[in-house]
Amino acid sequence: MNEFEKQKQIQSLESLLQKPSQVTETRSFPKWEEMATRSIRYEYQVPNQNKNNIISFFKKPIGLTFVGGASFALAATFLFVFLIKPDPEKNLEVASASAMEERRMDSLPLLVSVSQVKGTVFVIPSGSATPVPLMETYKLTSGDRITTEKNSQADLHFETGSWIRVAQESQVAVDLIQKTNDGTVNQKFTVKQGKLFASVSKLSKDSDFVVQTGDHLTQVRGTVFSVTYDGNTETVAVREGAVSFGELILSAKQQAVVKQGEVFPVSPSPVTTKEEKELKAFYTQSILTKESMLYKEHARLELVRLDNGTEYRGVILGQSETHLHFKGLDGDIEIPIQNILETEKIR
Repeated sequence: MNEFEKQKQIQSLESLLQKPSQVTETRSFPKWEEMATRSIRYEYQVPNQNKNNIISFFKKPIGLTFVGGASFALAATFLFVFLIKPDPEKNLEVASASAMEERRMDSLPLLVSVSQVKGTVFVIPSGSATPVPLMETYKLTSGDRITTEKNSQADLHFETGSWIRVAQESQVAVDLIQKTNDGTVNQKFTVKQGKLFASVSKLSKDSDFVVQTGDHLTQVRGTVFSVTYDGNTETVAVREGAVSFGELILSAKQQAVVKQGEVFPVSPSPVTTKEEKELKAFYTQSILTKESMLYKEHARLELVRLDNGTEYRGVILGQSETHLHFKGLDGDIEIPIQNILETEKIR
């Protein structure tokens, strides 16, 4: 049978399936209006239970079985307590192992994809010592290490909406990227050499985004910043939001520089013009790339403007009686309909 005959046979079978049977055509079925007004003909009846069916525990053979089983259980208990003597330390180890396994099962890998690679970029996968070229299809995991050569960079996109860029001639270790079932997200990186740009989406209370450079930690709740480390000097610059650098709090357009062995600065300094331009360029590029990804997925792009002046760019997924379901550049959000001033199609 050739392809044409197969197609013809399939069409004939489809036409038979679409045609009602003779039995169906000869019967008349009740309409919905009639079914809705019908009374219930058959109600469920709880079967009668024989309350007089009582069994004596002391009648053979049930009584003997019960008494014998109880005696055996009591003897086994005495034997376990006085002769076997369970080891409390071993029980503690078993309990600790069980708790660790429960925590491990509760944690899931955080999805981090490679959005863009320019130049020569390598990744050393977790548990390996061999670098391989970083491709856009690669999915990062905790323990991976990224290295970039001159005039090279790599952009990483997080499922939370965050975005980081490993600049040229840099070495960055992905220490931990995971999430839990309750929505907590843990993201920790170490800049061993070079520079890291980050645009971090707003984090929940127990979530964190931490960058280690030299002897100090940089922690954020949601902001745009950069971290630079040359093996001796650490520099943290902020474009917007707030960053905790050691015990110093940096706000928008502020930076702090500390060298190994020097006293940590008491107060931040204004961000340099060069750094401000780089941060602005990174932020703009990350926004445009996120929009392109949304447009590629949904074939449209929309803007929602609230009555307080706030604007959200993304895709309208649907709405309920009270909220608009919206996928923005930083993930899914629920927007109260009463606060929406207008919506506009961008692309």
